Amino acid sequence: MYNMSKRILIVDDEPDILEILRFNLELEDYEVLTAESALEGQQIIDQYMQNDQSIDLILLDVMMTPKSGFEWAKELKTNPQTSLIPIVFCTAKTTVNDLLTGFKIGSDDYISKPFRIKEVSARIKAVLRRSNSVNASQGTGIISYEGIEMYLDSKICKVDGKEVAFTKLEFELLALLLSKPGQVFSRETILKTVWPNDTIVLDRTVDVNITRIRKKIGRYGDCLRTRFGYGYLFVAQ
Repeated sequence: MYNMSKRILIVDDEPDILEILRFNLELEDYEVLTAESALEGQQIIDQYMQNDQSIDLILLDVMMTPKSGFEWAKELKTNPQTSLIPIVFCTAKTTVNDLLTGFKIGSDDYISKPFRIKEVSARIKAVLRRSNSVNASQGTGIISYEGIEMYLDSKICKVDGKEVAFTKLEFELLALLLSKPGQVFSRETILKTVWPNDTIVLDRTVDVNITRIRKKIGRYGDCLRTRFGYGYLFVAQ
């Protein structure tokens, strides 16, 4: 029986690779969906979301037509409804620039072809483990990590049981990073997501707010990491 809580969408324009990955991941009790293009993949996501069902991870090729994996991933990451779905690129594009492009978009991992099934499986498990390390429940409106509790409805944040005062921007910035540990958010993404569109923001504004948040969350401050040239992320330790 499939593990229905772990639904993986594999998108690759090579049918043989789709079949190999599907077969082996199903052996590990994942529910596996496959698509041969970004358009087909989007249709699958839309169908499941209409039925209030989620995709837990996307394993994505890059060199596809007419829309590449990079292009589609960027669309997914800028859409609030799909931005939190972990993406693992699995591709023959293996230059440093390709790798950097993947992480700038917001991918959670990058696997080079030709790949080993055991490596793919291990990478998927690691990404899902990171994704699940934070309890982000739409039903309860709470995002938490160890002693950090963020109540999204009441806009209250507690650290080790003590309520901590945050500005609106600080609260939303921490909620964004905490909602998906391990994912790097670029300054551009942070500004588009957190700051109002009509606000003029200086380059150092995000940095200043990150510094303030680190101080306010005390012993968890080290979980807020900087990836120079890329952006910021929350690391679950």
